Amino acid sequence: MPSGTGTFTSWLGTLFGHPELEVRRLLQDESALQFLVAWSLFESKCFGGFVQAVEIERYAKATSPALDPALLHDGVEHFHARYQNEKLFENLMYKQKNERLLALLKRPFTGLTADDKLYLLVFVIYRYRNNIFHGNKGVLSWLQYRVQIQHCIQAMQVLVSHAEQISPTMNAEAA
Repeated sequence: MPSGTGTFTSWLGTLFGHPELEVRRLLQDESALQFLVAWSLFESKCFGGFVQAVEIERYAKATSPALDPALLHDGVEHFHARYQNEKLFENLMYKQKNERLLALLKRPFTGLTADDKLYLLVFVIYRYRNNIFHGNKGVLSWLQYRVQIQHCIQAMQVLVSHAEQISPTMNAEAA
């Protein structure tokens, strides 16, 4: 069968290097689908179509002054506390290094500025995205992170809505 044909789940499994059964489970999971849709909107709306790690700091500094920090507080606090655990942090980063993120995690949560918090949150979301598409985890193990995925989704909802409020492009009048 030529590549790019066959069932969607078979094709996606081949593309991801995962068994078709795992891809079916991913597609049946509401949190996974919500993450993937939210990521697509987030990457497009907030980063012009493609997020690179080096752009996250600039984004955080430019965006944080206009955001209500209360809207992102739960997610930032959750991830700051979670990644105090060295093993969980290693799993998140999977052989990647980020000195700024490490420095933020070493500081007390109350000592973080608004752009520090946004940087931490967006970088974690970015790593979750990378781990699903490029990581060594199978779909089944990735789906065990529902709580963290929900925090990512909620944060992306806030950030996409904020970007859309500043520059409407998604409604009929803006098209």
